[in-house]
Amino acid sequence: MKTTDTQLQANIDWACNEGQVDCAKINPGGVCYEPNTPTSHASFVMNDYYRSHGSTEEACDFNHTGQIISGDPSYRRCRYDVV
Repeated sequence: MKTTDTQLQANIDWACNEGQVDCAKINPGGVCYEPNTPTSHASFVMNDYYRSHGSTEEACDFNHTGQIISGDPSYRRCRYDVV
């Protein structure tokens, strides 16, 4: 099932507010702002939430829109915290 941009934006909004993720890196001028897409921004904040909450399946669920991957999704100056 493909996740919609609306669902991804809801994940971003939740993670940046109630999920206590520091979203400065995905704001304009931040190192993870480009590409400026819901997929890219959601990937970053969902990963940050997942890592800061024990790297459990539950911390990656996001209403069944999260997916655990094995590769490092870092790109350009945007660095993900990976194990």
